[in-house]
Amino acid sequence: MLRRGLLFAGTERGAFLSFDDGDHWQALQRNLPVTSVRDFVIYGNDLIVATHGRGFWVMDDISALRQVTSEVLQADAWLFKPADAINLTPGDDNGTPLQRDEPQAQNPPDGAFIDFYLKAAAPVTLEILDATGKVLRKWPADPAAAAAPAAARGGLPRVSPLWQPVPEVFATTAGMHRVVWRPVAPVAQPRRGDDATRLTGTFTARLTVNGRASTRDFVVRPDPRSEAR
Repeated sequence: MLRRGLLFAGTERGAFLSFDDGDHWQALQRNLPVTSVRDFVIYGNDLIVATHGRGFWVMDDISALRQVTSEVLQADAWLFKPADAINLTPGDDNGTPLQRDEPQAQNPPDGAFIDFYLKAAAPVTLEILDATGKVLRKWPADPAAAAAPAAARGGLPRVSPLWQPVPEVFATTAGMHRVVWRPVAPVAQPRRGDDATRLTGTFTARLTVNGRASTRDFVVRPDPRSEAR
């Protein structure tokens, strides 16, 4: 048992959770259709929901739910400790997406999940630091810095919107938020299909809200399928 008092319940109209052994319940619907929920399985940090007639629904990484306490709910802001992540080796298809007529579902993003809570909208920055304290990534991103790589390549090529990445949105409204950090670092002279160096080790997430900072360490482990370490 990783979090005493955390319960999940399925009904004819969706999924619910309780943080206090069932004394109080709230909806855990997210993007789950209103449908009959028949069973749950917790696999590692993921919650798998079996529905009647709508297939399986997976809530990726419930680490934040396991850390919710009365102290978290009373705080103006809270940075949850990220779960260990695996730096998966990307496929060799150069990012070419499947065609629309192929049966497919969205896979979870590759990277470390950084979850934080805001009681109210506020000025927020989130940073990822390495063991030396160097900032590897920052949200919200500096527009000039974000545009620099494209400018260095002479602008983005004209390709189908299907192949273009979805712009990342860094939300700072009240509620729970998640950012996914893909642990890669640019190399000086990238080769085609190899524009980053994979990072592993211990890192630090730093959340600053209204000038007050909090930090959490987390670990990125190498892909167990890879011979590179």
